[in-house]
Amino acid sequence: MNFTFLEVQGGDLLEKVFAFRYKILLEIYPEYLQGADFSDNKESDKYDPYSAHFAALNEAGEVCATVRLIYNSPLGYPTENSMTFDSSMFERNKLGELSRIFVDAKYRSIQTTKIIIQEVKKFMYIKMMTIGVQYTYGSLEESFLRLLRIYKMNYITIGKKQIYKDVGLRYPSILYTKQLGIDNPEIIELWEKQHEA
Repeated sequence: MNFTFLEVQGGDLLEKVFAFRYKILLEIYPEYLQGADFSDNKESDKYDPYSAHFAALNEAGEVCATVRLIYNSPLGYPTENSMTFDSSMFERNKLGELSRIFVDAKYRSIQTTKIIIQEVKKFMYIKMMTIGVQYTYGSLEESFLRLLRIYKMNYITIGKKQIYKDVGLRYPSILYTKQLGIDNPEIIELWEKQHEA
C-alpha cells in the first residue's frame, strides 16, 4: 500500500480534508454532528484557521487519514476550553493541540495504521520543532490513549476522566515534543539531517 503524506496548504485538498472529517465523525460520533450545522457535509470549526493540517492520501489521491495541529490560537484550545484541569503549568507561546486524528476504516488494521501514524508523526514533529511548540494537548479516550502509546505517542494524562462535549468520557492529556523525539529516534535523525549546518 502506497501513501502520500503532506501538510495541506489549503484549497481543494483542505476541503477534502473537511469532507473526510465529516465522514469519520458521522461514523464514530454522529451525536456531535447532530448539534452542528454542516449542511455541506464538511466538518470544520473555529480552530481550523489557527491550525496546520496534515493528511495521508491513498494511491487514488483520496484522503485516508488526517491530523491537525492547532497553535497560536487566540481562542485557546479545545481541551482547555472544554475540560477541567490545571493549565497554568504550560507556557502559552510553546503550546498547541493535536486533534482530528482520524484514519479511514479500511486502513485501521494495526499494521496499516502504524505505517500511517509513523509517517504523519514525522510531519508533526518537524512542524512542532520549527514553530517552537514544546507540548500539545489532547482530549483522549482511554482506549485511544493506549493505542497512541503503542504507536509511540506517549501522552500523559493531566486531569481526571470527564465528559468531553458530545463525545463521551475522555482524559485531558499532554504530549511533550521532546519525549516524542526520544521515543522515535528516527524522527530526530530526520530533523537533524534537515537542519545540518
